[in-house]
Amino acid sequence: MNTQTKCTLVIVGLFIVEILPVPLTSLYSLFAIRRRPNWLPKTVANLYANKAEVVDYALPVGHDFTQTQKKYTFILVAMFMVDLLIPVVIPAALYIVRVRPQGFKTLITKLYGDKLAFAAVKPETQDRVLKPNEQADLQLKLAQLEFDNKVFAKSLVNKG
Repeated sequence: MNTQTKCTLVIVGLFIVEILPVPLTSLYSLFAIRRRPNWLPKTVANLYANKAEVVDYALPVGHDFTQTQKKYTFILVAMFMVDLLIPVVIPAALYIVRVRPQGFKTLITKLYGDKLAFAAVKPETQDRVLKPNEQADLQLKLAQLEFDNKVFAKSLVNKG
């Protein structure tokens, strides 16, 4: 079963649960934007893997994911308020899974920009999975490299 079918079935299941008076899907979407779970970019990469016309979005240098996070938190809170009266989150999620618009992939890239810099997210074809200690070492090396780059940039600014 492909990722698109799996996501559609999950959304249909959430729609059934959505009959409850509390819109759990809105709350879970808010959680996904605020906490940024690691599984979301992987799922999106798998979802868009076989869609040919999707272009990978390149983040501008110095992109701050927190701006994107704040903007979409406000949008989701507004959707949550509307969702109390009319369900809008489930149809929006179903639209995203079935149509796979470029804008959603771009949003995930903007939202996870700092995390995606540590490891390129590929569809389920990744050859080797890093062990936890290897991943921690890689993250430390990348953090050190980023720090060294900032120090170097500051030294260039001070010279100029």
